[in-house]
Amino acid sequence: MDKKAWIHQLKKQVTERGESKASWYVDWIDPSGKRCRKSCGPGLVGKSAAQTLADKIHSELVTGAYLANERVTWDQFYQRYQQHLERYELSSKMAAELSIGTFVRIINPKRMGNIDTSTIDQFIGKRLQETRQRLDANKQPVKVSQATVNRELRYVKQAMRLALDWGFIDKVPRMRFLKPQKKLPTYVTPEDFAAIYQACEVATMPSGIPNVSPADWWRGLLVFLYMTGWRIGQTLELKRDDINLEAGTALTRAESNKGRRDQQIPLHTLVIDHVRPLMASFNTRVFPWDYDNRTLWTEFGRIQATATRQDGKPMPKGGKHGGWYGFHDLRRGFATLNAGTMNLFQLQSLMQHQSLETTKGYVAMSAQLNGVVSGLFVPALHEVNKTG
Repeated sequence: MDKKAWIHQLKKQVTERGESKASWYVDWIDPSGKRCRKSCGPGLVGKSAAQTLADKIHSELVTGAYLANERVTWDQFYQRYQQHLERYELSSKMAAELSIGTFVRIINPKRMGNIDTSTIDQFIGKRLQETRQRLDANKQPVKVSQATVNRELRYVKQAMRLALDWGFIDKVPRMRFLKPQKKLPTYVTPEDFAAIYQACEVATMPSGIPNVSPADWWRGLLVFLYMTGWRIGQTLELKRDDINLEAGTALTRAESNKGRRDQQIPLHTLVIDHVRPLMASFNTRVFPWDYDNRTLWTEFGRIQATATRQDGKPMPKGGKHGGWYGFHDLRRGFATLNAGTMNLFQLQSLMQHQSLETTKGYVAMSAQLNGVVSGLFVPALHEVNKTG
């Protein structure tokens, strides 16, 4: 069978530059009869890339799978993209689908070949004019942040790179990421943590757990989060069998953490003291929560609303956008207050970060806040009367 795609060098380039510096090209005739050509670079690397591309195009032409880039629709690409997302863990898959869904809602792309830098700039401009489904402390709509747009752009760029690999586009459009003003992320301060810990007395949920009061459940959860830096999702999935009270360790499993690996994490004695009473419930999970997730956040906010500081004044809202703290603020508190006492790799291991760059951000934040402490930070809870 004759080759449907072939490689060659241009005689003019060989004469002017020499054979080693002349680019290798792939030529082929598409189904419409149009002559197509693509450069793959010079040297052995270019020749190898050209041969690989020629074989791919030949196969597509023979089997009828060939699609000219200018005729590939967004729907054709997205069908394959969704299949690709199936290999992602659930949280990453949902984040990708949400970001790409936002891009589609704003741009409504039809053909892959029409997506260029101006398309991306249009998306950025329109997205920044939108507001989120929440109000700030002054009851005003909160505009979509530059950080949110950048996160969505990263997923769009990832999708465009896949489109390039699959031959749906000729190049990835340039994306001008925004440079938001650097603000110190919110985190739960030691004073506020002690106030929240005391306020757990008002908790009414979760109820019905044998041998465990709602206050003890919440104190155990909050101390665990603040003293380990774990994410709320993986903490709620922690099973009794993954806790070893004698060894003082907890097993975080690959399917529930972003590091995608099983890892034994040492626990501080304060954490052990708060987890031990919860084990008396004989539930399969250490922190069972048999309600919807929104109720969890609502109860956490209600606890904070009753919290008072040592001077007797109500604890002000210290979270993002003037709201109550979120569970991730406890994780940031762990990182910020301990970054000055560990090396980078120790902190990365405890935080279970995939990227060391993420850990470096917490170290930089810690330096700005002068959060250096002696040994692992322990919140001052000795003045708090626990229930049970």
